[in-house]
Amino acid sequence: MSNKETKRFDSSKFKPANDHQLVRRQNTKEERIKDDPPKILFSFRDFDIKQIPPGQNYTHWQKDQLLAYMLEKFGHICAMTITEAQQKSCLKIYDSFPQKTNFKKPQHINDDVHWAVITNIGGQKSRVAGHIIGNVFYVVFLDKDHKFYIADKKNT
Repeated sequence: MSNKETKRFDSSKFKPANDHQLVRRQNTKEERIKDDPPKILFSFRDFDIKQIPPGQNYTHWQKDQLLAYMLEKFGHICAMTITEAQQKSCLKIYDSFPQKTNFKKPQHINDDVHWAVITNIGGQKSRVAGHIIGNVFYVVFLDKDHKFYIADKKNT
């Protein structure tokens, strides 16, 4: 065997690698991981208990068996982005506080927020009304009677 062939089949060729040789060097290759858009989060910081009625509190919703539906809906929506929730008709966003409503805009909430509702909670009528800043939905009103955004009736 020639000296060249001996080096090619040298026993060092088949030695196990050291642990430090197996670790991928960081920041040496451009990462190709796409950042996921943020999912919807919920806050109850702005919940308004002063407007009961027309709104309701948690106890009312518990008695009407809507509280569990609301929490299930929130859990479902937390897995979505705002765009996905709108596309699936779970979320409607309005430019401003509605003109036709039985509620009054709380004074502590700025005028420049986007008001929105989470729809179809335990049926078509019940909604959670609030506003959105970034990817956070701030719950303001529980509206089981659809009085937050009063729409004109169609085909009647």
